[in-house]
Amino acid sequence: MSTAFHLLDVAIVAAYLATLAAVGVYFSRRQTDLNEFFRARQTMAWLPVGLSLMAALNSGIDYLMQPASTIRYGVILLVGTSSWLFLYPWVTKVTLPFYRRLGVFTAYEFLEARFDVRVRTLAAAIFIVWRLGWMATAIYVPCLAINAATGGRADLTTMILVLGALVTVYTMLGGIQAVIWNDVIQFVIMFGGLAATVWISLTSVPGGLSEIFTAASQAGKMSFAAPLAAGGGALDRIRLFFEQPINVTAILCAIVFGRMAGYTSDQVMVQRFQTTKSLEDSRRAFIVNAAGDALWMFGLSFVGLALLAYFNHHPQPPDLAPDKILPYFMSQVFPSGAVGLVIAAILAASLSSIDSAINSCTSVLVIDVYQRLVADRFLCSRGPTPARSHSAPPLRGGSLRRLARAAGASAARDARQEVFVSRIATVAFGMLGTLLATNVSRIGTLLEIANKLINAFAGPLFGIYLLAMFSRKATALPALAGGVAGSVTSYVVAYHSPIGFMWPSTFGLAATLAVGWTLAWLTPARPSAAALQLTWKAVVGVDTVSV
Repeated sequence: MSTAFHLLDVAIVAAYLATLAAVGVYFSRRQTDLNEFFRARQTMAWLPVGLSLMAALNSGIDYLMQPASTIRYGVILLVGTSSWLFLYPWVTKVTLPFYRRLGVFTAYEFLEARFDVRVRTLAAAIFIVWRLGWMATAIYVPCLAINAATGGRADLTTMILVLGALVTVYTMLGGIQAVIWNDVIQFVIMFGGLAATVWISLTSVPGGLSEIFTAASQAGKMSFAAPLAAGGGALDRIRLFFEQPINVTAILCAIVFGRMAGYTSDQVMVQRFQTTKSLEDSRRAFIVNAAGDALWMFGLSFVGLALLAYFNHHPQPPDLAPDKILPYFMSQVFPSGAVGLVIAAILAASLSSIDSAINSCTSVLVIDVYQRLVADRFLCSRGPTPARSHSAPPLRGGSLRRLARAAGASAARDARQEVFVSRIATVAFGMLGTLLATNVSRIGTLLEIANKLINAFAGPLFGIYLLAMFSRKATALPALAGGVAGSVTSYVVAYHSPIGFMWPSTFGLAATLAVGWTLAWLTPARPSAAALQLTWKAVVGVDTVSV
């Protein structure tokens, strides 16, 4: 394979990485307590938070996965963008007002107040496993792209180690503010690289736009529906339906439930929205995120169609892996400088996911494990939040102690200690994610990795939150049993069944709810009056506008 990776491209990538490190160093001097390190004292405006969310949730995985998957499956994958229509009322009317009124640092504090510390710890553990999988994949992807674009001259393992070290350092130094502002930079670079990729791929196809759509239509890639599997009896048809790798139902279920899970139980999301100044700012940030995601996915899908047409005229090597199609195209066609820009865009898309995952995993470990189970104390300097209302009772399990701790010199010393512990945890998560990244390639294609390794555990976590927020009968035991049953189901479906790779999260959600709600009805235990005051209806009520 030839390479178009020149000295100018190296300079562009190096300058970009140096900028990220500089932002981390700049914000490192401001990190004096956990409220600053994890929530930026709720001073962030809606635009940077929205751009940061979009950058964090659309990683470099998409850059390589979406074009390759569009070549294989067609534009049916774009059905997933309709999920934002279902998500808007759920996020703006249900989850954002709920967390705003609770005023928590992590999404899992709520679970202890509603159930007990065991459920909180289980959910935190599921989240950490979930995000470590995301982090490992996001580190692996840009290194794979650089390896392919340089014709294999850049060693894959070495790049993984270097990239993992860099993102760990700037996240460790600058906290959530460095993460958000670096994500804004990365958003701009991501879309700059996408624009360059769209233009170069369009102009590289003989016949241009008409040839691209003609080739896609002839290959059967323009249909938004996939033929349903056929079989003998009803059971055979059901079995074949679930074993199909891609169909509209599977895509909608995976993406709608996966994103609902994210905006309900993913600390990356909850933490971002907790940094905004108001509920209205959070809603605007969500709209920015949704619009950016739709544009991003349509752009990458068009690149996939353009590559399909291009390789009709310029056959690709027979042994080329699907996830290396775009880097190979770059090495053959892109001019000097453009390769560096697109590699920087892939890095930007990946690093924005990695830094978010590291910071969020750190916040969960420090708040939900270190303070709760190790130090047995909470942030002493945190005062009452204006987002709380009379309908949201004080959280138990430490929140009262947090408000009651004495201020002064001891408080400042404790705050510095907690920031120090947070930085140590950041380094540990960065090292673990980097180590896992060296083994990601063994799972399969990036589309399979995304749904098996990354999204499989979103369903069980979402199920626990649905039980907590909407069931008036569920106690800790049904929630624990449901969460464990859902996690086992997701794992079995993902790795030990012939069921299609889009389904693990949905099956995990169904198992969690089935076991949790059944046990809630069968067991005699009932939530306390205080726990019932933490259901969604009790916390949010009818006034969700002026929070």
